[in-house]
Amino acid sequence: MTTPENEIEQVEVRKKWKHEAHNFTPWLADNLYLLGSVLGMKLELVQTEALVGPYFLDILAREADEGVLVAIENQLEETDDHHLGQLLTYATGREAHVAVWVASEFVYEHAQVLHRLNKWTKENIRFFGVKVEVFEKAGGECLEARFRKVVYPGGWNKKATLKSREMPATKRRHHEFFQPLVTELLREGFAHKAVQYFDHTGRIFPSNLDLGIGYAASFFQDSAWVSLHLQTEDKEFNKQLFEELKVDQQQIQQSVNAGPDPDWQWLSRDRDAFSTINVKIDASIDDPPEKLEETRAWMLDLLPKLKEAFDPRLERILKELQPEG
Repeated sequence: MTTPENEIEQVEVRKKWKHEAHNFTPWLADNLYLLGSVLGMKLELVQTEALVGPYFLDILAREADEGVLVAIENQLEETDDHHLGQLLTYATGREAHVAVWVASEFVYEHAQVLHRLNKWTKENIRFFGVKVEVFEKAGGECLEARFRKVVYPGGWNKKATLKSREMPATKRRHHEFFQPLVTELLREGFAHKAVQYFDHTGRIFPSNLDLGIGYAASFFQDSAWVSLHLQTEDKEFNKQLFEELKVDQQQIQQSVNAGPDPDWQWLSRDRDAFSTINVKIDASIDDPPEKLEETRAWMLDLLPKLKEAFDPRLERILKELQPEG
């Protein structure tokens, strides 16, 4: 049986945008009219990665008719507490009158917060929760993005939300493991935000040096990993960056106290245009609580050490590979 040519089906958002910062944010910045049409606004781009103190707002826009600033924070997964805090912090820091949270799924409690904020704040301060969805035409010829309002001034669509208890068990275990780790690292100023990584099995902390650089903690099969992740937009540049770091491989590994007999993995995947430098240990998300505590403590200890070892080198290499002018 053949599928009708006009038949479409909803697919995972990452089928269209693999990387949130590299793919989705630039796409959204170029297609603000699509988001604006759903919000009933004419949006004009002001800046991506707009500085807010030591942090960065994904997109800063302006509503053309009223001239007010619009803060847009996006994520390609379900909403979480950290992005909620980021939205409020960044919107306040940029004195935006409109705050828009774009996500692929809205947890009921997060949508409820935006709804309450709309009730409690002044009329000229507005909060929106917008769900982004991707639909594929028969044959995979076209991936169409669509936006759907979940929260808006004057109401919200409860049926479009995901209740916390509906989270799959393995996803919840990862969430409960990473939540304290992310909270502690953000509190210490390790990074300005954390992004869900490798579906739900890891978290990556974007570097201020480049959008394609980040430090990550994750689980894979029966191992826990702490990593430097390199995935810049330029495949050749990414390869050069990795090779320049590899020159100091021995010195780096000797300078980082990663515990007894650390298992270092320097991996470059040219086909996928990304590289990772990792330390891994035997561990699983299904370990007993006391073992998970040890794994989290290991990650919390090692991530700053990797940053201390790599950031100065990365800064120097980036200047050499990207000379001014």
